[in-house]
Amino acid sequence: MPAAESQIHINTLLLEREALFVRVHGLEHAASALLGEPFPFTRPPLPSDKRSKKKRTPAKANAADTKIKIRKLEPGETTYRVTYRQGEEVHIEHHDTPDPLTTLLATQNPQLEIQSIETLDETGTPVSQLHG
Repeated sequence: MPAAESQIHINTLLLEREALFVRVHGLEHAASALLGEPFPFTRPPLPSDKRSKKKRTPAKANAADTKIKIRKLEPGETTYRVTYRQGEEVHIEHHDTPDPLTTLLATQNPQLEIQSIETLDETGTPVSQLHG
């Protein structure tokens, strides 16, 4: 599985995990409300508490190094153009700072996929392809 697809899958699993934690919190809160005082819930052991002593494979170590960092605009470049798919729609946006692009890259999931990021000059001509 390519790194981008793996990251999307991981992000999806983390969102599911967060939803379950919210559900558990709601149940604990409801139990406390029934008792009229906070119930001293104890944290059950979780499978994630048991850490295996696997060594990182070189492929995984290199995957962390391939994380995309959006550089600042260089002389002659005036804007970033990002093309992304959200659901079935393709969107094109222009930004003058890299911050929104970094956020967009970090939030990719099955419904939001960055297709390309490039820099443009003052005439709108592409100068450099940064992603895609």
